[in-house]
Amino acid sequence: MDVVMERDVAYSELETGESCEPGRRWAYNELGIGYWRKCKPYLMPLHMNTYFRGTTALSGTWQNPYKKLRREKFFGRRSQKLAHVRSKLYAYSHKFPDAEIEVDLSEFTSPMMSKLKRQTE
Repeated sequence: MDVVMERDVAYSELETGESCEPGRRWAYNELGIGYWRKCKPYLMPLHMNTYFRGTTALSGTWQNPYKKLRREKFFGRRSQKLAHVRSKLYAYSHKFPDAEIEVDLSEFTSPMMSKLKRQTE
């Protein structure tokens, strides 16, 4: 089954240019956020279903507050992680003053890394 799965993934990558599992496709929810969706058979394609198109509004200014909240949640979590790393660095530098401690900051963006470097110096 692993060989068959690998073959199907390679085939879909050649066909669509995306490396995805078979039976899944990239879709968007009402806020425009993308996710992998399982494919299942429908009686009518969604783009032809007028009832579906009328019940879901996929764009508009009503999305902006929700997108803002989602961004705030993401950046808040990332800043919490950065603050945790910073506090650990501070504690280790006081506990072991002669040791050179290396920290992997690859998950943070470059402006945040430069800010951390300025604060630890």
